[in-house]
Amino acid sequence: MKRKASAGGGNWGGFIRMLGQINLPWLLIAVAFVVELGYNHVLLSLPTTTAALMSGSLEDKALRDAILYYLSYGLVVTLETAILGIVGRLSVRNARTKIWGGMTRVRMDYYDSHTPTALSSAVTNDLEESVRLLVSLMIRTIPSIYYLVAAILTIGEYDFLLVLSILIPLPLRYLEMVIIGRWNYRTQSGIFARIGMLTGYLAERVKNLPLIKHFCTEEQELKNGQEASEDLFKANVKAVKVDSAAIGVNQVITVVQQIVVVFFGVILLQKGRITLAQWVAFFLFSANISSRFVTFVQDWQSLKSIQGQAARVVEVVEAPKEQTEQEAKAAAGYVARMAHSPEVRFENVSFAYGEKPALNNVSFTVPAGTAAAIVGLSGSGKTTLLNLLERFYETDRGRIALNGEDIGKLSLKELRGKFSYVQQDAGVFSGTVREVLTYGIDREVKDDELIEATKNTGAWEFIQALPDALDTEIAADGQSLSGGQRQRLVLAREFLRNADVLLLDEPTSALDATTAKAVEETVFRVFNGKTILMITHDMSLVNNMDNIVVLRDGDLVGQGSYDDLLKDCALFREMVSAQHREAVAV
Repeated sequence: MKRKASAGGGNWGGFIRMLGQINLPWLLIAVAFVVELGYNHVLLSLPTTTAALMSGSLEDKALRDAILYYLSYGLVVTLETAILGIVGRLSVRNARTKIWGGMTRVRMDYYDSHTPTALSSAVTNDLEESVRLLVSLMIRTIPSIYYLVAAILTIGEYDFLLVLSILIPLPLRYLEMVIIGRWNYRTQSGIFARIGMLTGYLAERVKNLPLIKHFCTEEQELKNGQEASEDLFKANVKAVKVDSAAIGVNQVITVVQQIVVVFFGVILLQKGRITLAQWVAFFLFSANISSRFVTFVQDWQSLKSIQGQAARVVEVVEAPKEQTEQEAKAAAGYVARMAHSPEVRFENVSFAYGEKPALNNVSFTVPAGTAAAIVGLSGSGKTTLLNLLERFYETDRGRIALNGEDIGKLSLKELRGKFSYVQQDAGVFSGTVREVLTYGIDREVKDDELIEATKNTGAWEFIQALPDALDTEIAADGQSLSGGQRQRLVLAREFLRNADVLLLDEPTSALDATTAKAVEETVFRVFNGKTILMITHDMSLVNNMDNIVVLRDGDLVGQGSYDDLLKDCALFREMVSAQHREAVAV
């Protein structure tokens, strides 16, 4: 059983594992560590050098030591600032790259219960401050301990009671560190969770602004945004209260420590157990030691804040990945006997999304080089079939095979390389037309090949009319193109990909009848001879299919040709009749 983080304690195991996976620049961290150690070593000379001058000594050695100290101090501080700044930002860059790479490999069932848009803020907001603080702590902690030990040993040479005066307030510092640290973890975790929620909310609404305007819900959305912002504001106010309480407690303990230090120092000076120079040096040392203890407390509080800030980053690192390294190596060593346009077979496949059944003991075969339609009412499990075929999810029972070979034996890269995929909304990323056409194709594609592919799919006519043809910039999600244009671009891309099996998920649902018919003709002309699986609600597309699979509530209720299903499958007849009535009504 996975051990849960205690309230306010944080998930230390996950936090440490995250550190091992974010590619920190350890060599530069080591260099910065050495510079920080040098800084603290130089700082040890400050009290004795200053004490010699303040006690009235103007000897050449005292002046020379003072000048040498301040020059060394200036040099080391400059180096420390520069190196810490570079290392911090480099660490953030490496961490972002690593975490984003991990997010692309997380299993799809994880995203069923986590909002991708909110999680994306883990790569942006959560990492920026937390990683920089973390690296700073890693570099500064041991040199600070070195300074404390060396300073206390030096003071011990003056008088042991001086050391005792410094150590008396430590239990109070410890209590401060633990209590305030837990408060910081809870508040920071809450703040960054709310930032992710607000980011996800805004991204979703901005993407669907036409919908908001259509329903005239601007005022309601403003209210929703205000509520989300208010929630974040309250979390930030709570953090301010914690910070204020921490400062107040720190000031009280600092005053107590200073009173104790002054009391012991004055008594020992009056009794002649220490000299004036030692008293001055001790007072300066005690101030630095006190500030170091305060820094340790603050560093602990920062560490707890970092845990809170990085809680979602840890969650992404810990999220289940599609394929372990061992599984990938085993699959990569497996050589499949696979012909082009393979047979696709589902054998007693069952699957559920958590507690919700999606497929129940489904078996059917799509012979090599034939086209199969998958039809059924909404929620019948059609898209789930394609998701299982590409192993976005793993079957609960049964198996899926290509030409008799279990797809579980293939590496994900090899398996998914066998499929071309045209989805319902013909989603494309922003970039040039050329980049859209070659996305996911790991070979050089020359312009002649691009033009031929786009001519085959009917896309070249509108592409050559664009301002820069193949180099024209496309807006995010292809919003600068019509649905039919995006669909033709995607078909051209998959034609270039030239995979063995074509998967179509409602390829014409967002298109008008004329464009849909043209896309249908393009698919069967361009991908002739390929094994094709097409999900569709459009019964006019299935008439010429070699095979039709009919699903209802996850059960296979019919399979065969169009004419056979009209005779033997009641659900299929109902779907065809319903669409016919709609067409007549129009």
